[in-house]
Amino acid sequence: MGIKTNFNLQTKERTEELVFDLQYLYIIGFSGRDKEKVLEHVEELKEIGVTEEFERVPVIFPGAHTMVTKSDKIQVVEKETSGEAEFAIMVQDDEIYIGLCSDHTDRALETVSILKCKQACPKPIADTIWKYEDVKDHWDELELRAWTTVDGEERLYQDGKVNTILRVEDIIKEVKDKYGDLNGSIIYSGTIPAIGGLAFGQNFKYELADNVLGRKITDEYDIELLKYYK
Repeated sequence: MGIKTNFNLQTKERTEELVFDLQYLYIIGFSGRDKEKVLEHVEELKEIGVTEEFERVPVIFPGAHTMVTKSDKIQVVEKETSGEAEFAIMVQDDEIYIGLCSDHTDRALETVSILKCKQACPKPIADTIWKYEDVKDHWDELELRAWTTVDGEERLYQDGKVNTILRVEDIIKEVKDKYGDLNGSIIYSGTIPAIGGLAFGQNFKYELADNVLGRKITDEYDIELLKYYK
């Protein structure tokens, strides 16, 4: 059974409500267009304890669709978690929509199992979505940015164009080849590098900017560390 969620569909002409029947969640890892840089990143991860190896990239991690949330606060059980600004690919009734999402990840668990760490935190998504057809002709000009707040100090955390991430059609093909029909699927695209390395903050603010059409999708959420008394 899916989860019906309302989104604000912003087209070139107007904004209207779209009900998305979410059935499946897929999270893409190692999704850079430059394969050599992706492999370099894999080696960097090994230096911080992420030693898991994969036969090929990108890697598709299936996730529980119940993790997708539009809440302005998420709760985690470990301090070492961080957001990742990504674009969301949403497929419904042969239409492709683009959203803004954060693959919030438990970094400590990542050293044990990347698949398991993808299940450990809620996966925020913004209210607003666009038709892919409206941005397809200038796709590589879209920009992702994120800011994180650590101990009360906000700083720029990510800043770059989506042209470093695999194209929408390539991501869809990768997932469809393995999982078949994608109707009702949300795909988290993979992200751009963090500025200055990983940071474990208390707030994450992020945006997807379309300077050609003069609009942007924005979102933010607080991160609450749950108290655990042994």
